[in-house]
Amino acid sequence: MDPAFLLLPPSGAPVFPRLARKLQLLALRRLLTFPPGAVPRRATALGRAQQVIGQAARRHKAAVLHALGTPDVITPLLVLLAELRPPLPLLDEAVPSLLLALVRARALPESVIWDARTHRLVDDGGNRALSFTPAADALLFAPDGVEARLASGELVRLIGAGADAPTPPGVQVVPALAPLAHGVRLSTVDTNPLAEVEAHPEKHGNAISLGGHDIATWQSGLIAAFDLIEAGIPLWSAELPHALRRLVPVGYDAHQHRSASYREAPGLAYITLHPNPVTLAEALVHETQHGKLNTLLQLDPVLENGRTAWTPSPVRPDLRPLEGVLLAVHAFLPVAAMHQGLADAGHPASDDPWFRRRRAEVIVGNSRGMDILEEKGVWTSAGRRLRDDMRRLHDRLAAAAPPAPSLPSATLPG
Repeated sequence: MDPAFLLLPPSGAPVFPRLARKLQLLALRRLLTFPPGAVPRRATALGRAQQVIGQAARRHKAAVLHALGTPDVITPLLVLLAELRPPLPLLDEAVPSLLLALVRARALPESVIWDARTHRLVDDGGNRALSFTPAADALLFAPDGVEARLASGELVRLIGAGADAPTPPGVQVVPALAPLAHGVRLSTVDTNPLAEVEAHPEKHGNAISLGGHDIATWQSGLIAAFDLIEAGIPLWSAELPHALRRLVPVGYDAHQHRSASYREAPGLAYITLHPNPVTLAEALVHETQHGKLNTLLQLDPVLENGRTAWTPSPVRPDLRPLEGVLLAVHAFLPVAAMHQGLADAGHPASDDPWFRRRRAEVIVGNSRGMDILEEKGVWTSAGRRLRDDMRRLHDRLAAAAPPAPSLPSATLPG
């Protein structure tokens, strides 16, 4: 299948990693130029951290950019950039997480003391979270490791030069990041400050929940879904390490699937466990596509009237801004491509009446969405490229699909 911009990546030269790098540089610039005087209680520590992180960026650019892509770093920095929350708690999350990642990468050139009371530190490189009861008084990040000054005044080692230090009293280590596939991990800790903001009318936030199932069950279910994606759209699957880092579990539902993502949280998605691996695969593709398009939208509006023109949605029960329709169709075009890939390969999952009906529903929903976008959209230059590739991909997928069953009220999940 021919490549399409931010839909199906070309072999050997994917576009998305370049967009992600631009967004990481934007977040880095915001951090390094944020006036320390705007947070008087952290002014000295922030000024010192900015100096050392700037040195690291000049000496170890790749390591710094990789660390900036960590959800605990880039999400609070993009929330800071958008001025959606007060700066102090955002910096208290982002800066220690970034410094810790640089220690892990052996890319921190000098020591930094972050003199803030800290209850929790997510150690992305160690697949764990460190919690402090009571809160630690300060954290010391050095080229050879990380230490904490506990509330008792004791200085304890958290990470050594070559390995994690033994867990000291007063510190709890929680295995919080379980491996899945393609570098994606299931996370039972979440630092997204917007996690309880909900855009779906039938849903109320994204509180972490395993829904009565253990981690192993979540891992096996999600890995089966990733296997379907790899079988159906292998080049798209190969781009996953650049586009999706963490999945946060938000319950189990055997009847419907609910997932979520946020513009300011690239690489992070919220997902419910579902017994059907095709449904889970669709949700993974859907939310990863949202992350890709949201990255582009941070750099280019794509639609000049994306937030001012409202329309009945082909995928939701409520009125939606035109940008919401774009997000939906952009998410479900690769889902349709996955359906076709599985059917063309004769995958057992495609040999099911439910699958054939579902494939037809997605094609119908995408067709309705494309018609709305082309009728109402006012596009930027990058947006026109995206629109044209979306249309070409949809037309190819619709032409290759079998005749649709009767679908009087077909809609897609939001």
